[in-house]
Amino acid sequence: MNDDLLDKFNEVEKFHWWWAGRQELVKDLLKPEKPQKILDIGCGTGETLTFMKKVFPKSKLQGVDYLPEAVKYTKGRGHLALRADALHLPFADATFDAVLLLDVIEHIKNDSAVIKEAKRVLRPGGVIILTAPALSFIWSAHDEGQGHERRYTRHRLMKLAGKNKMTVPFISYFNFLLSPVIILVRLASRLPFFSRLGRYDS
Repeated sequence: MNDDLLDKFNEVEKFHWWWAGRQELVKDLLKPEKPQKILDIGCGTGETLTFMKKVFPKSKLQGVDYLPEAVKYTKGRGHLALRADALHLPFADATFDAVLLLDVIEHIKNDSAVIKEAKRVLRPGGVIILTAPALSFIWSAHDEGQGHERRYTRHRLMKLAGKNKMTVPFISYFNFLLSPVIILVRLASRLPFFSRLGRYDS
């Protein structure tokens, strides 16, 4: 992801329905866990940490991102943030109660290594929440513009979890009700006349 795209995200994250929906999903999954320490890998602009602070005001929040501009945005929102590679996190084993990987692993070639590293810094009994773009058959210019390596299916994510000896208490396709429209737009973007639709990322 480049800085221009990050700047755009910073402008829309506070009110865009997609981010709001993802935040509510994360909140519902984390609330029963009552995490005291939360790590957001690939924290982007820090907006998710801002939301987490409202939901878990007593929790210690930490963000990491590979992009210096992302760390700058996150710090500007008053959060702890470090520039770090998701494959080499600067934390001791079993540090966090919850680790967020929200639309991160699709950007990294070795997705299994990311899961392994997230698991390393997770305390026993902790939880990893992961979101990723779904369904390879709707791959489009949108994915290329976002710097994606791949899209996922439930089966692929389950296989990834199994490889890293992790249990999966919940897995689902996000935005399921909107998926017919999204799929139609992405497939239509393969036609020359509608090619610009595949580059639309707002």
